[in-house]
Amino acid sequence: MGLCDACRSAINPTPRVIVDGPPPVIACMGYHGPVPGIVTAHKDRGAAWLTDELGHWLAHGLAPAIAAVPGHVDVVPVPSTARAVRRRGADHAADMTRSALRTLDASNASLAQVLHRTRRVADQLEVRHEDRSANQRGSMRAPTGEGDVILVDDVRTSGATIDEACRALGWSGRRVLSVVVLADAATPLRWP
Repeated sequence: MGLCDACRSAINPTPRVIVDGPPPVIACMGYHGPVPGIVTAHKDRGAAWLTDELGHWLAHGLAPAIAAVPGHVDVVPVPSTARAVRRRGADHAADMTRSALRTLDASNASLAQVLHRTRRVADQLEVRHEDRSANQRGSMRAPTGEGDVILVDDVRTSGATIDEACRALGWSGRRVLSVVVLADAATPLRWP
């Protein structure tokens, strides 16, 4: 299996800062064209064969974020709910992040699955935009720790999931240096 030539040629990761922060949010591409279908196929339709392709695209944004860190950095994927992992058979963000780190072979970065869901949340796409923060609020935790982290997620829409993950990581004693997302759905006019 593989992506069709038209889909492959339509996707050109061009990472850019979409939120100045702190922490800055870097997106690898816009959420348009074939990207929504590819992300949905990977996330909700069992297309695990897309993991390495998505990881390769994510690596475009993760590389400069890792290079900006003078020492070791943990790369933390936003966790799926336990229910979603059971339904999907995988934690798509963790798998995509693991693949990106393999692609980069960065000696100063390692995958750290330290974020955990504390309760069930509704799918953000099913929640009104103005209710997304409340849906995510208090839904994640991380054990006490320290050190610098880069947070990774698949798609940024309202930013509520990222905000909650940053809150939980900060509360645990970690410092979020940057956030890298595969795709930006919040600012479609930013992307060609």
